[in-house]
Amino acid sequence: MNGRRIFSKCFAMIGMVLIAFGITGSAGDTVAIALGQLKNADAEVRIEAVRQLQTFLDSRIPEAMLSLLTDEGDSIRRLAARAIGSRWWQISKDKTADYTKALAQNQKPEMEFEMEKNMADRAIGLLTRNYDSKMFSKSPNGRWVIYERYGLPCLIDTTTETEELLGWPRTKNGGIEMLVGSFGNVPFSDDDAVWHPSKEAVALSILESRRDSTVWIWEHKIGLKKLTRSELTRLLHPKGKVDESYTVDATIKGWKGDELQVSATGGLDESEGALIGWDLAKHKWHVISRGKQKQE
Repeated sequence: MNGRRIFSKCFAMIGMVLIAFGITGSAGDTVAIALGQLKNADAEVRIEAVRQLQTFLDSRIPEAMLSLLTDEGDSIRRLAARAIGSRWWQISKDKTADYTKALAQNQKPEMEFEMEKNMADRAIGLLTRNYDSKMFSKSPNGRWVIYERYGLPCLIDTTTETEELLGWPRTKNGGIEMLVGSFGNVPFSDDDAVWHPSKEAVALSILESRRDSTVWIWEHKIGLKKLTRSELTRLLHPKGKVDESYTVDATIKGWKGDELQVSATGGLDESEGALIGWDLAKHKWHVISRGKQKQE
C-alpha cells in the first residue's frame, strides 16, 4: 500500500501521538496537577490533562483513567482506554477483571465511535494477554506481538511478558517515523507488519514524512534495521545524486524465501524505481531488478 496515500487519512491523528516525543521518567508536580484536573467540569481541561498524562508512567494513572471511560467526551474515553492499555504491565492480574469489565462498555458493537471501540479492544487484549484482535500483529509462532504505542511498533515477548518500543528514540533527522496506517486508532492492515512465515522476523511499513515512506525490519537476536532515506536513494540511483526534495516510497511486496521484497521509487519520475530485497542471511539490501514499479 502506498504510504503517501494513507497519510492524508492519518495526519489528523498525528498531533495526539507527537506529544509522546518528549517522554520523561519523572512525574513530579506535572502528574499531580494533571490528575487533579481530570475531575474538572470543563471537558477541554479534562482532555488536556489526559493528553499530558499520556507521556508519563506514574502508577496512579491506570486507576485514574477508569472513571473517564464513561466521560461525556468520546475523545476522553478513547484516550483513557489507550492510557490503560499502554500500562498493562502496571496493572496486577488480580485487578484485570475489574478493568476489562469497565472497558467492555466501550467496545459494544453499536457504539458510534469506532476509534474508541478499537482502543478498548487494544486495552482488553493487552490486559488479558489475548492478542486475537486486529489491533495486534502476531508472529506465526505466537511468541511475538506488535501493537502501536506513541506511533511506533511496540514488540511484546509473550514468553517473558516484556516489551520493547522499536525505533525509540526516534532518529533526529526531521522525520516523523511512524507506523503506517496504525496510529493506535485503527486495526493493523495486511501490509503494516508482514511476518516471515517461519522465522522470527517482521517487516514494518513506516512513514518518515508527509511524503516519504520506508521499511524497517526486526529479527530476533539481530534487532531492528532501518532502511534510511539515504540508503534507499543510493540503491535507486547508484550512479548519481538525487535532489533531496524528491519523494521516496518503499512498499512491502512480501517474503520470497528468506528475502524480503520491496518495491521502491524515488526521483523526478515516481514510476521509475527498483525492486529491492533484504537478505536475512546477509543482513543487507540489494537490487533485484530495475524499472517501472507499480505502487498499490
